[in-house]
Amino acid sequence: MQPALYTGLQLRAQLFVVGLGVLLLLFILNQVRRKNIREEYSLLWILSAVVMLLSATFIRSVERLSHLIGIYYPPAFLFLIAILIVLMLQYHFSTVISTLREQNKNLTQDLGILEAEVRDLRRALDRSSTQA
Repeated sequence: MQPALYTGLQLRAQLFVVGLGVLLLLFILNQVRRKNIREEYSLLWILSAVVMLLSATFIRSVERLSHLIGIYYPPAFLFLIAILIVLMLQYHFSTVISTLREQNKNLTQDLGILEAEVRDLRRALDRSSTQA
């Protein structure tokens, strides 16, 4: 028989996840401070760290929520949440990459146009200097 306070997660594991969440949060904030990652890209990582911290801290609420939606093994619910966060990160970075690709294409086209104009100007300058 399980004690009334049993949450399915041992205290050691709970403390480990809290520590891991704090380390992840500190790491991301330090990367933002050093300008290695921009604030707009760090938000989902910070959200991930906060979800990790809250899920380990309020494990009873996670257990109740998982039972409420029909998942009777709370770690499976946490894996579901982790997978959803990873999918959000993938979607976010896919949109960023798509935007950057479009900008790169436009810049390459503009550079090609500018190179052609410079070439034409040099030819015109060479013609005018040889005629003079």
